Amino acid sequence: MAFASSIQKGQIPVGCQLCEGGNKIKWKCSTCESLMCDKCKDGVHLKIGKDHKILNINDIGKQEDTIIFSEVLCDEHSNQACCLFCNTCNKFICPKCITKVHNGHELIEEEDYNKGKVELKLKQKGEIKLEISKVFTTDLTDIRYIAVCSDGSVWMGNNIKSKLQHVKLRGNRIEVITSLNTKIYGMAKIDSNNILVVPNNGTKLKLINTMTGEITDSRYDVKPLIPVSIHVTSDHRTIIGARSPVPALPVTGRLVVVVMDEEGKQLKVYEHEKHKPLFSLPRFLTSTKRSLFSYPKHVTTTSNGNICVVDLLDKDFRGRVVVLSPGGDILGTYTGHPEVNTEKKPFIPRGILTTQSDKIIVTDKKNHTLHILTDQGQSITYYNLHDMGILGPLSLALSMTGTIYIGCSNKSGSPDTRKAKLYELNFSGF
Repeated sequence: MAFASSIQKGQIPVGCQLCEGGNKIKWKCSTCESLMCDKCKDGVHLKIGKDHKILNINDIGKQEDTIIFSEVLCDEHSNQACCLFCNTCNKFICPKCITKVHNGHELIEEEDYNKGKVELKLKQKGEIKLEISKVFTTDLTDIRYIAVCSDGSVWMGNNIKSKLQHVKLRGNRIEVITSLNTKIYGMAKIDSNNILVVPNNGTKLKLINTMTGEITDSRYDVKPLIPVSIHVTSDHRTIIGARSPVPALPVTGRLVVVVMDEEGKQLKVYEHEKHKPLFSLPRFLTSTKRSLFSYPKHVTTTSNGNICVVDLLDKDFRGRVVVLSPGGDILGTYTGHPEVNTEKKPFIPRGILTTQSDKIIVTDKKNHTLHILTDQGQSITYYNLHDMGILGPLSLALSMTGTIYIGCSNKSGSPDTRKAKLYELNFSGF
């Protein structure tokens, strides 16, 4: 784990330096270097340092002052010293906090915090912009999958109604080139402009000829597993999420992400957690390999080879984003943003893509939100699409001109509003 050294360093908590009560540190005097609690700030210290400069410890890293994390007591666990700063929640946290509350958040170590990187990242959030360029009304009830061809044409899939379309986007209207009645569970463009799709059944991916619409077996086979997701990289590797042939969540068999070359040969399989636990565990627990995934429903990659997976956790489609290094180490696990996602409004991730700057973008359908992450799965910010009139975001794709396509679910209501929308957005800052 990336923060192992920080966790080990912050085990001995230090209380207020001006009293004997061991109270939590809330303030620092930059004049006399005293760390103090609320009571001493307004009592003992006020008598000895009326003109001293007092700073809230949550603001220190954003200025020129520094702070030692191990000298800060955790707000939630009073007997624990802090070891990290959560930039998502804007608070210092201890080792117990990490797994219970802050898993997947943007966590900052002491050195980076005191260098002012918190301030820089907050500034970056304010520069992010999204603007609707075009809106297309389709005759699909929802747009669950999108693939963009080199000529700018677009494939859109709806597995509920078993409908797949190849379209041209002309102005603000859609011209249907090909319409197929077939159910798919994922698709991606390959180098020849043909489309690979995840079929309704079988162990092989299917190949669609974009000129004729003919569907044939491809060379990509994950037998005895069933493919559930697909992504094709810029260097022509095909990455497939696959599962044991169990019909519904939770899957109890194998759950993997497979990397294949252009000939369909397996290059690597990601299946079990690789890193060792931080603490000693009983032998019968360490001998059991933990699966990396619950259901690898969508997958993409960054330019440096990180594998980014939308992993569904239950039948209600609650999920997370798991980011792996090329070697298989877990770099980050994102479970939603605390300002958006709650028990009543869980993180429901659907589409995922990476931008040219290696930011990970994820749609959150029921919360009408776009989550923006680093290439290691840590939160940068989120964007409320509902305020833009974009509802039920599902699929994502980058256009040939550098804009983002968002395919949505249909809006319930009158027949005039039941057709799903495809949005084209200009973006900047990520």
